[in-house]
Amino acid sequence: MRRVSSQIIAASPNDLKNNRLGLMSREQVITLQAQVDHFQARLTQLTSRAVKLAIAITVAVVLLTFVRVLALPLALAIEVVVVGVMLYLSADFNRFVQQLALDREAEAVRIVKGRASRYTLRAHPLYNTLRIELQTYKLLDGGLAKQFITGELYQYYVLPQSGVVIAAESIGEKNSRYLL
Repeated sequence: MRRVSSQIIAASPNDLKNNRLGLMSREQVITLQAQVDHFQARLTQLTSRAVKLAIAITVAVVLLTFVRVLALPLALAIEVVVVGVMLYLSADFNRFVQQLALDREAEAVRIVKGRASRYTLRAHPLYNTLRIELQTYKLLDGGLAKQFITGELYQYYVLPQSGVVIAAESIGEKNSRYLL
């Protein structure tokens, strides 16, 4: 028989009680609202910086084209890439913030059971990723990723729209026996 100690990640007993019922606790809703507000402020800053950077690159490309350092097709390609990257980043960040806002309004939690793998974490400007079985979920706090033990069985509480893990608890393997 394997003995596993109880491990709770990013939750209080009241949070877990509500999460097991498929609901977010009041504290989790307040925390999520604060995160949404923070991300919306970052989105505004990101958009203004991206526009300023795009204007600066456009001015530089136009000047280099007039001085005949850059050929017109190359200048157009540079502008298409700059605008494409700016639109992609803005749309990606905006979509994530909207999903978090929808999750906050719904106050619902999905329960996922599985084993974590820390080795597939990738950095994103807004979140880290965590691989659970065959799915990839998001963590808003990068420090939480270090608390998961690779291969251990956990019950995760995930926001349905954004796929953010808000809490987890180890459920262990009760009465598991190994055949010799």
